Amino acid sequence: MIRKFYLSIVFLALSVTVNAQDKQKDTIKDYSAYNRKISTAVFFVGRYNVSFDDNVDYKGTHHADPAQSISNSFDLKYVRLQGTFYLNDKISTSVLVNLADFNQEPTSKVLENAFVKYAYNKYIVLQFGQFRPYFGREDVFAFQLENSYDWSNQYSLFGKNNWQSFQIGAAFLGTLEQSGIPLRYFFTIYNGNGKNQISDNNDQKNYTLRFEYDFLPQYTLGLNGGTSRLAAQTGTAYGVDIQGLTKFSPLFELKTAAEYKRGTNFLDFTASELENPNINDFEMQGFYIVSKLRFNYNKPRIRAFEASFRYEILDPDIAINRNSYQTFTPMLSIIGSGDYNAKISIVGVFNRYKTSIPDSNMHNSSLFITQIQVHF
Repeated sequence: MIRKFYLSIVFLALSVTVNAQDKQKDTIKDYSAYNRKISTAVFFVGRYNVSFDDNVDYKGTHHADPAQSISNSFDLKYVRLQGTFYLNDKISTSVLVNLADFNQEPTSKVLENAFVKYAYNKYIVLQFGQFRPYFGREDVFAFQLENSYDWSNQYSLFGKNNWQSFQIGAAFLGTLEQSGIPLRYFFTIYNGNGKNQISDNNDQKNYTLRFEYDFLPQYTLGLNGGTSRLAAQTGTAYGVDIQGLTKFSPLFELKTAAEYKRGTNFLDFTASELENPNINDFEMQGFYIVSKLRFNYNKPRIRAFEASFRYEILDPDIAINRNSYQTFTPMLSIIGSGDYNAKISIVGVFNRYKTSIPDSNMHNSSLFITQIQVHF
């Protein structure tokens, strides 16, 4: 009798344990599929480019030999594929590749975004991998062709000096908007030697910090600061930007943005032939302002018409100021789907240098571009 009682207790315990393990397995299985989903996107940009100047090709490069100057060409600027994978409500990973780079030498170019993001809450979001390091307005664009035909000259130059564009590192970001404070913050630490590198090429890292504050409805002020070291010398960069939206009526709205940035030109510092160059003597700066007037047509095939204009001035070498230049970019667009899911644009790009240098891309040029953009 006693033996049967003990055996019953044992079997009951085993049953409870098995049932608990089964429930645990079910719980784990259910949790692993919690909010799991996949989001994909395709981004296509095709262009037809024409140069209006003799001996200047469609990319804006001057050639002393007219036979080497190709005045017009079709090209594929972007053929991007993006996939974002949500493991649950806190963890996601994103991959972005540009297949158009296969037309050129694809080494260290095709892979653009590849990162994991962990969102503990709205205040604490951690990111690790390869991504744009949140330094300036254009690093936080969903895609850069929303406001103009391409990145600003400032963005391109700061990207070549590894302050911006795709980098490998980690970021801490968040927002205080849920607490009633319209402030967003971004802190990034990264290698600072470009994308798709196996490892860093020195022991130093880039550190950048950005704040965005909505000081009025539809108006945002951004502040940026960054520091890095090279050859035992410290380089810095800083900037300020503002953007705003004014709605005159349900049909007409005006969006304006401006940005100024100044920082160390590491490329010129590295290329210097001076015996003991001072990194503070190698600085660059840039400013642009872009305004975009939109008419919301809201028809099934045509959603809106846009007219935009961007003015830029860039000085790659402040100390010498030998090749500063201005760029004027008027642009007319027809939006055929969504906000910018389908867009056809006619663009003029007019570069005016302080000193035009023959047989180089630092030469006055007048370019005409017809651009087709699809994003879905």
